[in-house]
Amino acid sequence: MQEETLTQLMAAVEDRLDGGTDRWYAGIAALEAILLSTLVSLPKEEIGGLILSLPSSFIRSQTLLERLRIGIFSPRQFNVQSLPAADDLAPQSLPGSILEFPLDPQDPLAREPFALVITPQFNLTLLRGTVGFGFSFDSQLAQKVWLKLKSHPVLANSEQLGSLEELVEKFGFREPDYKLVSNFSRQLIQNIPSPLPKTEKKAQQKKESTAGPDLDLELLQALTHEVRTPLTTIRTLTQLLLRRCKPTPEISKHLEVIEQECTAQINRMELIFHAAQLKASAQNDGAMNLVPISLERVLQESIPRWQQQAHRRQVSLEVSLPHKLPAIVSDPAVLDQMLTNLIEQFTRNLPSGGHIQVEVSTAGHQLKLRFITDSAPANNFFKSLGNLLVFQPETGNLSLNYNVTKNIFRSLGGRLTIRKKPGHGEVLTIFLPLRS
Repeated sequence: MQEETLTQLMAAVEDRLDGGTDRWYAGIAALEAILLSTLVSLPKEEIGGLILSLPSSFIRSQTLLERLRIGIFSPRQFNVQSLPAADDLAPQSLPGSILEFPLDPQDPLAREPFALVITPQFNLTLLRGTVGFGFSFDSQLAQKVWLKLKSHPVLANSEQLGSLEELVEKFGFREPDYKLVSNFSRQLIQNIPSPLPKTEKKAQQKKESTAGPDLDLELLQALTHEVRTPLTTIRTLTQLLLRRCKPTPEISKHLEVIEQECTAQINRMELIFHAAQLKASAQNDGAMNLVPISLERVLQESIPRWQQQAHRRQVSLEVSLPHKLPAIVSDPAVLDQMLTNLIEQFTRNLPSGGHIQVEVSTAGHQLKLRFITDSAPANNFFKSLGNLLVFQPETGNLSLNYNVTKNIFRSLGGRLTIRKKPGHGEVLTIFLPLRS
């Protein structure tokens, strides 16, 4: 009897699998939101969940990456023999908690993008199969999918199988709290672009034809995927080279720059797509998954990256923090992306040798985060691209425009202001709500 595919396993539980690529990305966004709400309080050293996925790791939050064990089933598209001591059946250990399990591109499993999530709070199966997108919180289905993956030669012959089995046994298979399922469904719906009725669609098309070209959500979605996929592969290979080839300090420096640039571009594209989703939903207020988070932890994770970004642009960055930092309410993943993006823009626009002072204080029921420059930004020309983006021809930098950036911070429960000091730099101030 022919072995069941993942699509057939899912069909046995779900009445139908509808939708497509947009549902898949909406499901990923919803998953990340509920993972953040359940795992954000865990210490860095504690693993809070296991994700097995194909074709790549879609988790973008550094907070989650530090608290998850991730196994990637990756159709092998490059020559592993070019890497030292490579073994086609053995997973490649990547930095952090990510493992790669190389698949033959002709393997039937390689044709079914999926994610199996196992945590102490819930089990979730996501699938983008031949008939569309499907998801299920059914613990019995999750167990069947795990047994199917476990019996696959790439895992059955892996040295990592034992450690993965220990995690599965530790977390178990259980039905989730109904509130968690409701939260996932709400996040899923919010992240699915709403199609316009025919009359509105025609009016919108007419408006666009007279007002000039605008960026379409589906185009941005496809572009985000097409940009992220090769950059993720490049970053993965770069990490493997840094970890296993023991390059010289000079080569290591160049490889680290490649890795940082790939990460920056991936994050930028995801942030642009997220902004497009917010605009399409027309539900900016309350559209985020706002949870209490430790500001101290956020800054501990962010400041080293900010220092790296500033150093790459030959800009100095000084941070002044109070002795005690309050907790705030925000969406950790989006906040991290927005802050990183703002620092990137700030450092790009400053001349070499510029300086940024970061100050943190409280202002009533809000946290005040100020970025102060002591020199005027470079006089770069910005060109608008539709209603979302601006482009700097001189630097090739693509970023969100000021109004979109303000709207995202507003959806985070805060606000953003920029005050220019003629000839003497800028003051960028971010206000975020404190936990009550």
